[in-house]
Amino acid sequence: MSEWLINTLRAYPELSVFFALAVGFWIGPKKLAGFSLGNVTATLLAAVAIGQLSITISPNVESIFFLLFLFAVGYGVGPQFFQGLAREGPRQVGFAVIVLAFCLIVPYLCAKVAGLDLGFATGLYAGSQTISASIGVATDQIARLGLPPDQDKSLTDKIPIGYAVTYIFGTIGSAIVLAKLGPWMLGIDLPKACADYEKQLGAGAFEDNVMSARRNWELRAYKIETGMPAVGISVGRAEAGAKAGRFLIGRIRRGQQIIDSHPELVIEAGDVVAIAARRDLLVDLLTDRFHEVDDRELLDVPVEACDVLVTNKEVAGKTLAELSKRPVAHGVFLRKITRSMVELPILPGTTIERGDVLTLVGSVSSVAAAAKDLGYADRPV
Repeated sequence: MSEWLINTLRAYPELSVFFALAVGFWIGPKKLAGFSLGNVTATLLAAVAIGQLSITISPNVESIFFLLFLFAVGYGVGPQFFQGLAREGPRQVGFAVIVLAFCLIVPYLCAKVAGLDLGFATGLYAGSQTISASIGVATDQIARLGLPPDQDKSLTDKIPIGYAVTYIFGTIGSAIVLAKLGPWMLGIDLPKACADYEKQLGAGAFEDNVMSARRNWELRAYKIETGMPAVGISVGRAEAGAKAGRFLIGRIRRGQQIIDSHPELVIEAGDVVAIAARRDLLVDLLTDRFHEVDDRELLDVPVEACDVLVTNKEVAGKTLAELSKRPVAHGVFLRKITRSMVELPILPGTTIERGDVLTLVGSVSSVAAAAKDLGYADRPV
């Protein structure tokens, strides 16, 4: 069985790429004593092991995958990179130069002390710093040295081995330095600093006004009786007067007619209003003041969850508190913010930038209006 597998991979080397991915994604999530390699590290180690079977991958395939990797990284972090450069350019450039100098000098000295050749030294550098792009650069430069083919291949084959072995340290070590060693050297109480930063962004102070749809919000119908405070005031005023938390008036039944609400619409006695809000607000507050009814037609509102890519320059640099005042924010809830594949906290002081992906939840028309104002709606096609 093993001989058949080895011969098959040698005859069809493209299968070895997918085989390494399959093994890596199978082993990666598995935990041992609370620790897991992760998909990336497990795939790298699997590829190193499979590579010992004398399987040759076309250089053209290596170049194409390397270019795709560079494109994906640039596409993911490019918008935030230029925005940060424009705001804090000199500080960012200075910090980057210092980090790059240490990233190069320390692996170089370690390779010298350990007596590693050029191939292993490059893999040590790339893996310990988790700089995958350096593999392609180093491979290209080695090819330009004019070495004999066997020596060229020997050096380039050692690069991914050194990379895979040291990548684990690069991942775990950087986490240790950032979370433990760095704050200790700088004399910073990291938990306290994080708590202070959350307060600066508005965590807790305005939590009821800017919230995530993950808090299990609901849509319920309530009948407005004669003499209630809501009679005779506009929808916009009723929503703005909420003290205990944010709620939205979606639609109103007036007699046999169902009306889509808007800020200027005046609430009348006898109306049945559809209110969307957090469950605790609806249960603890509104139920004591209003009579809830089951109006299926009124509550049958098409709702969707949609990812929106922010491209509007007018939106960039504004906080969630500022964006919540825009007319198109009415009728939508924010479920998630993703920037460079990292999820950000949903707080009033959180700043939205171009390239961010916002997951919005609300009626189809409200989400469409918000998506048009923010940028581009990423719907299935």
